[in-house]
Amino acid sequence: MFDLVIKDAVIHDGTGGAPVQGDLAVTAGKIAAIGGKLGAAQQTVKADGLALAPGIIDGHTHYDAQITWDPFVDPSPALGVTTAVLGNCGFTIAPCKPADRDLTMRHLTHVEGMSLDALRAGIRWEFESFPQYLDMLERHGVGPNVACFAGHSAIRTFVMG
Repeated sequence: MFDLVIKDAVIHDGTGGAPVQGDLAVTAGKIAAIGGKLGAAQQTVKADGLALAPGIIDGHTHYDAQITWDPFVDPSPALGVTTAVLGNCGFTIAPCKPADRDLTMRHLTHVEGMSLDALRAGIRWEFESFPQYLDMLERHGVGPNVACFAGHSAIRTFVMG
């Protein structure tokens, strides 16, 4: 018996091939079978022709600050994003010494188009180093999977002021 069967979905497997109508079974958190009439499951979801696809990896986001006040980084999950990559543009908020926080937020007003007041109210400055930033995300929890780069600008400011 499967843990979960999603029935009658239009399955897009991510390979670029044509989608197929069918069922998808999950056991122990992994895809166990794809096909028609897969059998019994502890839980069944009727897709009724809705699309079923792998999660999307968003390889370029600017969620470094937003994720500190919005752990689900809306609207990405609603658009199918299951993994968000932060920091690859080179401008990040970690590492950041307390004395440099205002400068970092002022840069964000230009890069992200967010108001300084919103950034001051939103960013959880519970970190100084990059590992502390990652620990904070882990402690508070995040909605999607997250992969982070430490950006050049933040490292340069941290080291050189």
